[in-house]
Amino acid sequence: MRLALCERTLYVTLHSYVGSNTTIKGNFECKEDFLVEGTVEGNLRSEGLIVLGKESVVKGEVSAKEVAISGTIVGTVTCLERLEIFESAKIKGTIQAPILKMASGAQINARIIMSRNVELISQSPEDSYPSLVKASK
Repeated sequence: MRLALCERTLYVTLHSYVGSNTTIKGNFECKEDFLVEGTVEGNLRSEGLIVLGKESVVKGEVSAKEVAISGTIVGTVTCLERLEIFESAKIKGTIQAPILKMASGAQINARIIMSRNVELISQSPEDSYPSLVKASK
């Protein structure tokens, strides 16, 4: 499958897909690459690549080997290898990755931790941004 995210086109084999008219309330875990274009109120985990499309909204933790973000995240993003943030992305919370590439125009209000020794952060989005998360419920 070919995904066009802003100026970059990704060629990946997607094993799972959350469509634009889909809302998941709960955690979603996959060992392979997957694409989210809908809404997830919960945690996303993958041993591969997670791609968040322009219309995606995630309220929770996103943890993967690599993550590409064009949508909105309120929570924590943890990457073992690389995080790419495109110009349409909006992130509020915490970002932890050894390599970060960000396009101009992306809206980030986050604590950023760049380290080769990435560990999962146990802090919930409610702890970091209580008024933002409560207001969105």
